[in-house]
Amino acid sequence: MANFLPSSSKREPVVSAEKEAGSHRFTGRDIVVLNDTAGSTAIERKAQTASLRMANLRDYKSATSPLTAVSKALSEADGVVFDQLKVAVVNAPHTEQVQRLTTARSGDRIFLGQERERYVYALAKRPTKKPLTSYLDDEHATWGIHAINVLKSKYTGKGVRIAILDTGIYAEHPDFEGRKIRAVSFVGKSSNDLDGHGTHCAGVAAGHVSHSHGFRYGVAPQAQLFVAKVLKNNGEGEDNFVLAGIEWALENKCKVISMSLGSAVKNGETYYESYETVARRALKSGTLLIAAAGNDSRRKRGVIKPVNHPANCPSILSVSAVDHQYQVADFSCGGSRKKGNQVNITAPGVDIISCTKKGYDVLSGTSMATPFVAGMAALLWEKYPNVTGDAIWKKLVDGARGLDLRTSDAGVGIVFTS
Repeated sequence: MANFLPSSSKREPVVSAEKEAGSHRFTGRDIVVLNDTAGSTAIERKAQTASLRMANLRDYKSATSPLTAVSKALSEADGVVFDQLKVAVVNAPHTEQVQRLTTARSGDRIFLGQERERYVYALAKRPTKKPLTSYLDDEHATWGIHAINVLKSKYTGKGVRIAILDTGIYAEHPDFEGRKIRAVSFVGKSSNDLDGHGTHCAGVAAGHVSHSHGFRYGVAPQAQLFVAKVLKNNGEGEDNFVLAGIEWALENKCKVISMSLGSAVKNGETYYESYETVARRALKSGTLLIAAAGNDSRRKRGVIKPVNHPANCPSILSVSAVDHQYQVADFSCGGSRKKGNQVNITAPGVDIISCTKKGYDVLSGTSMATPFVAGMAALLWEKYPNVTGDAIWKKLVDGARGLDLRTSDAGVGIVFTS
């Protein structure tokens, strides 16, 4: 399988969360965790006591497109409430007003916590030269498909809804012919993927066989694809885009939400309670959130960076990356014993082949590892259609194949079909 690759991969790397470690970390807005029993009227009334005008995203969805709903709500009010998620995003400069609400001593507090909204980034890197073809790539499948043993599975993810939150999708790719793909954009007029990152991830999670070359690169080829463009064509997004994408996926009853995106976390910083609350509630209602651990490490130089936001949330399945020799990738972030900085599982993430607008491309990153796990979750949900998100999480980790790697780097091991 050596002749189908692009003749050159000399393109600039996708912006990674590493850039975020500088001044470009926060948007200036706040994310607020809301009491999950509070109705929209009570939320609005409580906000008014602090002179905050809060819009409910639900009121904008019926009148505007998904693209403009969040931005319009934020432009017309002091903040927007994601009613299903029970979180809100509040514009600057209302930090002190929100703080008064979140620190109130009342037993019926509605505004529970406050966190700074982050920028998030696609987590992939393109090689500076054409990569060597892995010895496990062959005419049947990519090395990643072989490594997780998916060719031995009789399941295809049929009927299971997977949401890909990314740079969009190039749905006109020949390999998606005949597929019903639902796609929306929260960052631009079109969900079309001009970068390639989102299409690549969608292909790994739920693509099938190369139309041109006959090899398999997708894990769950009969899953239903739902794609939310939450990252711009330069690979950059914001938490409010991601939260909007999660809410859209939940409204569309997606069982798996795959997020190959993140924001670098400094040592000592903790996970966001807002995302943790959303993920915990999603698990309870039957949806599993999976996210990339991050690409900020430089292990050959002795540098191992913490797991990225939002993968560092305890209720979001965090995925690191290994290469074809089952060694942890040089760039892959690492966990610790600290709650909220764990790697839960690993997957193939180096020299991964999948579809893009230009045909096919080879990318490396925890972004590539994440959709392998998302696809496997879809296979399990097809096999066990009535179980909870917690149960699928347990089946993923119980079925993983152990590796001779530290749990802080690879979690329980590589995702695997038994």
